[in-house]
Amino acid sequence: MHNYIKKQFPVIDLGDYILREKRDEDVADFFNYYTDPEVNKFILCEMPRDLEDARRELHYWRNVFYQNDGIYFAIARKDNDQLIGSIGLTTYNSYHSRIEISYDLAKEYWRKGITSKAIDEVIKYGFQQLKVNRIEAFTSTQNLPSKNLLLKKGFTLEGTLREHRHHRGQYVDALCFSLLRQDFSK
Repeated sequence: MHNYIKKQFPVIDLGDYILREKRDEDVADFFNYYTDPEVNKFILCEMPRDLEDARRELHYWRNVFYQNDGIYFAIARKDNDQLIGSIGLTTYNSYHSRIEISYDLAKEYWRKGITSKAIDEVIKYGFQQLKVNRIEAFTSTQNLPSKNLLLKKGFTLEGTLREHRHHRGQYVDALCFSLLRQDFSK
């Protein structure tokens, strides 16, 4: 008989919000905020075209954890468990001990400190639980709020990656940031 241990997806308390596993019930909320043109303006990924696309996308990000490629959380309100955003660590490279952080949030929750708190907890998870040495972030060169937030969180701007991402039918430049374990430990 095999001793199978099921991985337990963590829940992280942020006060009025929580970081938790994404669920099928989140599909409509995800689709609604993610396809908002103002939200998706700087997300360097394709928008889901319909709820079925959104479901596939949600399942993909949920399975990152179970495939040992990182962890991707739903950001949810604590009072009603509604999904309002996402944040996570993906594209784990075990040899080089690095991973990429990314995040998005429904427009009505911008500038309330939610993403800031979530980043603190997710980078802590990356360094303490995943034991990575380097967390990378890539953002559109036009996304000044994200750039400023990453700098505030101690990330170092390393430079511009030319035509690094394909977005809305064209190649776009991205800013590359990093946070090292030694920076986090200070």
